[in-house]
Amino acid sequence: MHRIVFPICFSALWLCSLGQAATTEVRFPQEHQAFFKKHCLDCHDSATQEGGVDLETLSFTIATIEQAERWQKVLNVLNSGEMPPEDSEQPDGSEKADFLDELAQTMVSARRSLADSGGRITMRRLNRREYQNTIEQLLGLKVDVSSLPADGGSGTFDTVGSSQFISSDQIEQYLKLGRSALDEAFERQATRQQPAKTFRVEPENTVNVLSRKKIAEQEEMYQRYLLWKAEVDKAALLPENEQLLAQLREKYNLDDLTNSIRLYQNTGLLKGAPDATKFGFRDGNKASFSYQGGYDRTQAYMKQYLEFPNSDRGTYLKLAWAIQRIDVVPDPKDLPPGKYKLRIRAGVVEGSDPSRHFIEIGHPQRVNGVLAGFSGKPLAGLQVLGTEDNPEIIETTLVIGSNTPREFGIQERRPESSKKMLSREFYSYKRENGYGTPPA
Repeated sequence: MHRIVFPICFSALWLCSLGQAATTEVRFPQEHQAFFKKHCLDCHDSATQEGGVDLETLSFTIATIEQAERWQKVLNVLNSGEMPPEDSEQPDGSEKADFLDELAQTMVSARRSLADSGGRITMRRLNRREYQNTIEQLLGLKVDVSSLPADGGSGTFDTVGSSQFISSDQIEQYLKLGRSALDEAFERQATRQQPAKTFRVEPENTVNVLSRKKIAEQEEMYQRYLLWKAEVDKAALLPENEQLLAQLREKYNLDDLTNSIRLYQNTGLLKGAPDATKFGFRDGNKASFSYQGGYDRTQAYMKQYLEFPNSDRGTYLKLAWAIQRIDVVPDPKDLPPGKYKLRIRAGVVEGSDPSRHFIEIGHPQRVNGVLAGFSGKPLAGLQVLGTEDNPEIIETTLVIGSNTPREFGIQERRPESSKKMLSREFYSYKRENGYGTPPA
């Protein structure tokens, strides 16, 4: 099967320049010097250099790539209307058009001249962009070219033969990527003959079930925490701990350590403190966190979300803590490379913030076994327009390659701001409603 890799990869790998010997410099017509001086040098001469740009030293003879790049920037800002600025005298339309036309033609000639090697053949490899486009045209696949050699280039020119050298090891990188693309293309072709499969996820039977399990676990842990805490409180009353408590109050600027997390975080320093392992905790910090970071933070939050009216036929996505995603995890064998339709039935909560009426799709990430957002950037962002009473079907296309993870997650769109902001909002809501951030 791999025999046909070589004509594809080698024909897509090398380019040769057979140009005739040519002059190594191109001149921009001198007749445009007056336009250039009037509309460019007032602000960008050697004395003024607004924005750090000095055009007075820019030669009308383009003999180097650096000069070509500087002229290209001039062409770009004039074409876009960025220059001259609005508060400056504007050039006559026909005069500007003539200048831009001549400059554009000069840049084409300069690029051709600078790429010429004096009649010698300069063999070069395709750069990443060219190789990716070639494979896509041949096989219909958009491959990840990050494993290919970096494009050296000269400035912003990434097709200069002298910079596109290649070693035998690098050739193997191209061949390996080509073989992988062919394998995927054949696999996709084979699956086209297979009947379509449907994988369905009912979040009331996944997310909600896991939430109930988590609630039960936290309740049991909370009871153990209370027993441990009672023993810590007893130890804190011992006379031999008075000096330590005074030091902790001073360190944390507290008048009273009663029920303070600072006391329970420092149980290792207390004389007569209970052994946390006898209560099922690794240490005092773990026991303290089981309440502060677990039960106290999320128990009411998860319970309330399960009590909302439509939890029997779906789930409410959480923006802050607890189980925040709906995960779609089919058998990888059922998802060969190809394009798939993902359909989501969703609606927004009446009266919720419209800026939160968006969902994201991505590859689930787990940190130390704990659900933690997406691995990499979201694959898609979708607006939800349906309601709880009249949900809509949202459809998007997912492209799966040979190396694409076969897991997908759906979550409420995260704001670009930091996780700390979500945490502050959560506790602000909790002080108001008793559970935390409401659903949207």
